[in-house]
Amino acid sequence: MHGIRVLIVEDEAKIRELIADFLRERGYLVTEAASGEEALERFAQEQPGMVILDLMLPGLDGMEVCRRLRQVSTVPIIMLTARSDEIDKLLGLELGADDYITKPFSLRELEARMRAILRRLRDTGTTGNQKEDKTLLTYGDLVIDPVGQRVLVAGQEVHLTPTEFKLLVTLASNPGRVFSRMQLLDAAFGETYVGYERSIDTHISNLRKKIEKDPNRPRHVATVYGFGYRFDP
Repeated sequence: MHGIRVLIVEDEAKIRELIADFLRERGYLVTEAASGEEALERFAQEQPGMVILDLMLPGLDGMEVCRRLRQVSTVPIIMLTARSDEIDKLLGLELGADDYITKPFSLRELEARMRAILRRLRDTGTTGNQKEDKTLLTYGDLVIDPVGQRVLVAGQEVHLTPTEFKLLVTLASNPGRVFSRMQLLDAAFGETYVGYERSIDTHISNLRKKIEKDPNRPRHVATVYGFGYRFDP
């Protein structure tokens, strides 16, 4: 995991430098940006493997930066917010962020979240179960390639965030099985974050918009009321 380049977007210099020093000590390559505009420039120049993005930025705010990054990349994004309002967190997830963390936070917790996302990328790549890796998951016009991390709908590739992809592979690899939100959190992040269950609903909603013909009447990713979600082949 070390050697991954991380773009830290934070206008408060002390916080940005604290995160940057902490990550450098652990072997990460770090690029810093103090504004949304600078973040987009740095991203285009260096193509980092992960973005830590503050919500409140001068000029372009974190929401807009996240939206623009998602137009061109599926790079993992962790949003930082000083607000405790759930709506801000859910808006960030709806725009494609993979995770969020509320200030003040522990640097060790931040790295744990980063590792969970990087582990998720690794596990959906070539290091997963070999039988599963060699087999395309095909359900009608939906084709999932766990090795290539590609999803096709009616022959057209759709671009999922790492979290959306992991959730889809978890569900599609176990058709008919009902997963609780906590089980999906564990599958997606490798750990269970108490209080984050609502975030799964947002990720599932985003996933449906990308793979379902009618997201309001999903054919594949079904809600099992009172329990969680199930994949219907």
